[in-house]
Amino acid sequence: MTFPWIAIPLLLPAARAARVPPDYGDEIVRKAAAVAGRLNQDGRHAEAAEWGSEFQRHVVRGGAVEYEVGLAWYRLGRIERAERHYRRTLREDPAYAAAWYDLGEIQLARWDLDEAEEAFTQAARLRPDHWAGFFRLAEVAARRGDATGFEVHLRDALASGFSFRVILGDPNWVEYYRNPALAEVIRRLVTVYSDERLLQVFEVPPR
Repeated sequence: MTFPWIAIPLLLPAARAARVPPDYGDEIVRKAAAVAGRLNQDGRHAEAAEWGSEFQRHVVRGGAVEYEVGLAWYRLGRIERAERHYRRTLREDPAYAAAWYDLGEIQLARWDLDEAEEAFTQAARLRPDHWAGFFRLAEVAARRGDATGFEVHLRDALASGFSFRVILGDPNWVEYYRNPALAEVIRRLVTVYSDERLLQVFEVPPR
């Protein structure tokens, strides 16, 4: 596997390559992550995983590349392998919000709510301008039956651009609505921030 855009200094002996300015190394990692990211966007996940791993083995390690490798494995359904790469990403770059968020998704699917809460809290802290972390924190609270936390996090999500249309048809939210305390929060916030006709999708009789 070749890296045709890698500049010559990285091919020099280690003693000289070590003097490459840090910002130059960061740029190399950024470009490599963009290549792996395009492969992932094109659905070529196995290639993205191989390309990113080979790059890190032969050139330099970097959190952004590690993340794309993890994302490739996640989309291939190799969840445990993806998790290992997400954790490596965070060892390289603890401020990588997307890795925290994806790690939280894995823990939420396992119902490991404490781990999920920690990961989504970090994602929301790092990206307070995006609703996704707050939205998932609301789901963690919902699964605990914590109506107060549910409302706090939902309000934060709404303030960051969340729309209730995102959850239309989501069976998890139908289940949350069956909890009277959570249902009251949903009704109140939908009425204030959206169209109360959306509440009809939650009115599904239990099986």
